[in-house]
Amino acid sequence: MPYDAYEPVIGLEVHVQLDTESKIFSPDSTAFGADPNAQVDPVSLGHPGTLPVLNGRAVHHALRLGVATHAKISRRSVFARKHYFYPDLPKGYQISQYDTPICYDGYVEIEREDAPSSPDEEAGDDADPTRGASLKRVGLTRIHLEEDAGKSIHPEADAASLIDYNRCGVPLVEIVTEPDLRSPHEAYQFLEKLRQIVRYLQVSDGNMEEGSLRCDANVSVRPRGHSDFGTRTELKNLNSMRHVEDALAYEITRQIAARERGASVSQQTLLWDPDAGVTRPMRTKEEAHDYRYFPDPDLVPITVDEDRLDAVRASLPEMPDARRRRFIEDVGLPPYDAGVLTEEREVADYFEETLQQVFKRTKGGDTQAQAKAVSNHIMTDVLRVLNEDDRSVDDLPVTPERLAQLVYLRLQDRVSSSAGQEVFERMMEEPEKSAGKIADEYDLIQVSDRDAIESVVASVVDENEEKVRTYLDGKEGLLGFFIGQVMQRFDGSPNPKLVRELLNEHLERRRAEA
Repeated sequence: MPYDAYEPVIGLEVHVQLDTESKIFSPDSTAFGADPNAQVDPVSLGHPGTLPVLNGRAVHHALRLGVATHAKISRRSVFARKHYFYPDLPKGYQISQYDTPICYDGYVEIEREDAPSSPDEEAGDDADPTRGASLKRVGLTRIHLEEDAGKSIHPEADAASLIDYNRCGVPLVEIVTEPDLRSPHEAYQFLEKLRQIVRYLQVSDGNMEEGSLRCDANVSVRPRGHSDFGTRTELKNLNSMRHVEDALAYEITRQIAARERGASVSQQTLLWDPDAGVTRPMRTKEEAHDYRYFPDPDLVPITVDEDRLDAVRASLPEMPDARRRRFIEDVGLPPYDAGVLTEEREVADYFEETLQQVFKRTKGGDTQAQAKAVSNHIMTDVLRVLNEDDRSVDDLPVTPERLAQLVYLRLQDRVSSSAGQEVFERMMEEPEKSAGKIADEYDLIQVSDRDAIESVVASVVDENEEKVRTYLDGKEGLLGFFIGQVMQRFDGSPNPKLVRELLNEHLERRRAEA
């Protein structure tokens, strides 16, 4: 049976660190980068006689995420003790949620790669006209709250292992998907979308490099068109989206090869070795009964009433997909621009604030053209600087009001495209100066005086008779030569659009006279 006759079945378990100042059950700091074991206390270390106290902000964040992903909310959810004995778990158990998660039965939509490939694959909405693609709905089995464990460190030069307990008790939500994903790329897409959602909600920074978002992946293969699941393996502690995609691709190929040889696939937990590009066995896969769950006697249930849910719903921002559609349908942006600008909430806010400032200056006109002009400057100048300098848009010296000044100069044809880029660079270096002042000081104002430009155009045409005849004989590429001559002779920076227009008029006049 060829490899394309098999279908992968993938489900993800994603841990998201919640953005709180203190841990989920104790007052320790959650700040990243502290010295090892500097952010611990008797509660997070599990000392006898200590009692956990639930962090209300963590609960609020979990509810926001549940509402934003269309999940049902449990009106009463319970914490449980999940027992396992690792060196980085000082209590000998983890406080988590088991049979009563705080949120359940939600979904996230991603772009579908192809048509549904099996009878149990649920389709999402119909094609999204603003994307030109069909959407696939990935079900969320549950979203539950839990505490993080510590971190084991294994120095290569030392036979001993070290433990850093700073992460013990850091608040997490675990998001468990249904086995709805059918390719490594769909898993990558889902993680991208989930990261975007948690960042829009400001419940987490979603930084995989710092461990704020981590993923385990469950994967099996089956003959295409079949509905029964194969034996699954779990890929553990994947710390980048690229590693998730690469590890799944390898493991799918490995399982298919085993089935083709007639070998069985063992249910086990695997680690991904990105340097070697292979998965390695870690342990046999645990089942729920292995953890000996029981309700935590030190924590009361979480209760959620309708008033609290209403407050959570009211606190949600406009989510990225809805904002993208609005940018396309109401603002008039091309789909590509809208997708880029809504990738990060802060950039989308920056765009809207800049556009409002432009509207105040123009007091009418082509609003779609104005929106496109703002979009162009953000995508070419602002995002380049943010990526090169690894900074936030909130730290940019070019505020929305200052960028609107530059956009207005461009809309008025007072600066050229290249001059606009130079003005932007000067604005980064001289934050106290307006775009207009910088353009004046550095002689970047574009001349749009028709009479002044036309006199130079006329002289260029008159003094290049041989080039004019060649142009009229069909070598129209010479128009660039004439434009260059006008630019060189002009005292200042002429409007290139007007230069081209006047040259065409003079040359066509010569054609008519010939």
